[in-house]
Amino acid sequence: MTPNPLVEFLASYGPQASSNNLYDEFVVNAAQKTGCAPLEIEQPLIDQVIKWLQELSPKSIILTGTAGDGKTYTARRVMEGIVDSGKAWGSTEKIFEVAYSPASQHTLCFIKDLSELKESEKDDVFNDICDALAGKGHNTYIICVNDGHLLKFFRDRGEKGRVLHQRIASMLRNDQQLDDDLHFRLINMSRQSHRDLFERIVEAIVSHSDWEKCHGCPVLTSQEQPCPIRKNRDVLLQKDPASMRARLKDMIRIAAADGEHLSVRQLILLTVNILLGDQKPGKELLTCHKAKNRASRNEYNVTNPYANVFGENLGERQRKQYGAFSVLGEFGVGYETNNFFDHSLLWSSSCLPVDDIYGDRIFSVYLKDYREDPSENAYRFRRAMLEQRRRLFFSLDSDVANVRDEPRQNPWNLSVFKYGATYIELANQAINTKPIPLSIVKPLIRGLNRMMVGEMTIADDRLWLTEPSGVYLGQAVPLLITHAGRKVDGTTYISFPTIEEDGKAPILRLTPLQREDLAVDLHLRPTLVECILRIAHGAMPASFSSECRRDIERFQLKVATAMNQASGEHQPQPQEISMIAGRLQNHPITALTEEEGW
Repeated sequence: MTPNPLVEFLASYGPQASSNNLYDEFVVNAAQKTGCAPLEIEQPLIDQVIKWLQELSPKSIILTGTAGDGKTYTARRVMEGIVDSGKAWGSTEKIFEVAYSPASQHTLCFIKDLSELKESEKDDVFNDICDALAGKGHNTYIICVNDGHLLKFFRDRGEKGRVLHQRIASMLRNDQQLDDDLHFRLINMSRQSHRDLFERIVEAIVSHSDWEKCHGCPVLTSQEQPCPIRKNRDVLLQKDPASMRARLKDMIRIAAADGEHLSVRQLILLTVNILLGDQKPGKELLTCHKAKNRASRNEYNVTNPYANVFGENLGERQRKQYGAFSVLGEFGVGYETNNFFDHSLLWSSSCLPVDDIYGDRIFSVYLKDYREDPSENAYRFRRAMLEQRRRLFFSLDSDVANVRDEPRQNPWNLSVFKYGATYIELANQAINTKPIPLSIVKPLIRGLNRMMVGEMTIADDRLWLTEPSGVYLGQAVPLLITHAGRKVDGTTYISFPTIEEDGKAPILRLTPLQREDLAVDLHLRPTLVECILRIAHGAMPASFSSECRRDIERFQLKVATAMNQASGEHQPQPQEISMIAGRLQNHPITALTEEEGW
């Protein structure tokens, strides 16, 4: 059997000590060494940067973001697209110039990593960079640098540098690409759409042309003992809503909205580990030879992609080194469950999706042993149940009729985000500028009311606003709303503004007395939405309450301030709230007098 060199090439991106996945140039060398075509990930930004550089007076480009977001890769592809100068990119030069003047006399100066320059080298190029950023001179810079090093570069270099430091810091905070007074574009690559990026990464890997080199391998054509690498590839090739690819895109989107950024490097590493992960002691990734051995011995339990996706082929310490596994591990997939899923697994219910390799073939052995001797085989059986729950999580569609009719069957019940599907629908509606359905708005309002007034009210047709102390603000509230976005002249109302990127959290915006300049936003992070909806449905999850309670209290304080500003001299008298039959009522507090100065 001749090994497919693509497997070795992909391993260079994987989570192993010998891999060089940290640097773009190392991966280019790995492609040349193995004879494989380079891994080309579709990046629309590349074509856009080339167009910008072809303008009559091109602006400099600063590519920033966290480590591993593809800054060097993007810059290399831009240069190759303009001058086809791949050899220059592989040189040892830290800065190199490319004569480029189709429409101007500008020279392109590429800095592969500003942080790698010595301080003396930074001093040498500082004034020229400042001139280029101000639109002076004949050099156009393409600079790759992490956020922190970019700011430090300018902050450490006198008054001239500190001015630029302040402007760039403001652009980063406000997610601005352009400054009217400066001649450069600041592109924060950490703000890219994680969801779309992951789709392109998976497609580039599973559709790589060198998979054709598996042709002729005897393991490839075996029906009973198929190659585990190809089997795992088949799992990732699926694109329908009931697939690992689709569910991972939702998880990455939720993590991003909760502030957990996954870089390009981590997403590639994750995809490779799903394909090649191996739980057998020794190296963590499969080779073609090891894959053949696993298949011949029917050891598919150690190549399970539903375990690899969480880094189960790695030791705990090693797993924690990689952001992808840490972030996905926080979802608790498989550790959460309900009676429907466990009963269906125990009794092989026909309502669950079938997997001829990673389903019954590996689970039936553990189930049989457990039934024969529960005390002896309990631990291994629990692990097998965990992996089957994970398989179901990635194999069920949360938006089909039987799941909508019976929420217990929703695969998100197998994670800590039991309302994950609701969050995704909320985010989709917000990004597509569509009205949020009442089936989402009403539970949100009910949960917010319960958190703000401290009562298990059923009120979901209006928002009862209190200060954090529980004091009702008066005649201007509650907000009389029947659906999101309804405006009545002179009233206070809530709305759900459009969000620009699917990696950002939706927003609930409260506009006091139609004073849009005083509007207050509550960012509906996935964790906060989960907390609100659990409380709306009767739970009081202690694990969420501390973090989310602070979010609600900040919102209450901001709203109280905005309402006072909007009301002006006509401040409402304090009211108290009482609950009767689950509904809220307000009453004046007569014990207080005006002289007491509430």
